[in-house]
Amino acid sequence: MNCIHCGKPLLDGKYRCVNPKCRMWNIASTVSMDDSIVPLGGKDTKPVERVKIGIADKCFGGAMEKGAVIGKGIAKLAVVLMGGDPGAGKTTLCLQISNEFARTFKRKVLYIANEQHYTELNDTAMRLDLADKELIYIVKAMGGVQHDIGAMLLQYKPCLTILDSVTKWSGEDVNEAVTICQRLKDYTVRLNSPTIVINQVTKSGDHSGLNKMQHAVDATMLFEILGENPQDPRRLHVRKNRHGLAPISEYFEMTELGVFEISEDDAMVRLSGPPKPLPSLKADKEKGEDESESDEEEGSDEDEEDDESESQD
Repeated sequence: MNCIHCGKPLLDGKYRCVNPKCRMWNIASTVSMDDSIVPLGGKDTKPVERVKIGIADKCFGGAMEKGAVIGKGIAKLAVVLMGGDPGAGKTTLCLQISNEFARTFKRKVLYIANEQHYTELNDTAMRLDLADKELIYIVKAMGGVQHDIGAMLLQYKPCLTILDSVTKWSGEDVNEAVTICQRLKDYTVRLNSPTIVINQVTKSGDHSGLNKMQHAVDATMLFEILGENPQDPRRLHVRKNRHGLAPISEYFEMTELGVFEISEDDAMVRLSGPPKPLPSLKADKEKGEDESESDEEEGSDEDEEDDESESQD
């Protein structure tokens, strides 16, 4: 694959050109110009549709109308970034949500898997006794994505897309992870079907590259083990939500048959020790400032490299 801007070959699996005189991103928009400029409150304006089924109704925050919570669920136009502790059950939760979407809409779910092999996911689906697992299609991506994801989405037209995980796909390049989320948002809107993007967390328990990623997605959340014991309850904490309430937390128990909602009081009773504290706003602000400074330094370094290359030419 070559860069659409300068024609130089792209590195496998990378969207940004390595040519120092170009450095452009190779992401084409799929939104037509006719749909790009419309008036607010037009005659064709409709509220954002929400999917409120089973566990999906418990996971994605509330929606407000005239000061009252009117419902939860996931917005069909939403790209959701979900991080969490290793072993917390992110894959289990996403497979359960996939099964509910497949059962409700009688359409395929696309699960892009580069963290686990198809056989492992199939074993998990069998253990969870997912009745509609035949409609959950696994994109085998452990050795890299072999086909254009956009083309796959347009061909299969899934009712839900899950990427597990964006971190494994983009590696250390946070900018590429942002671009992947932006492209998924494009197709999410076009297909009117939501996307869940799983992201790894840092040692402090926060999203990797959060301050850049959060602008490319509609909701960010952490699914974590509430205590230190793997048998402790789980907490799903929604930190940002363009389509609902945030911050807000929901609580779950992990069983052999999956995760199930419990009350906050019940979760605290079942804990083997004190619960993990949520990140403070002050810590988030300081973290954001540190990342901004780092970004400026990286940008300055890239400019210097480009200047050196041009002077050598």
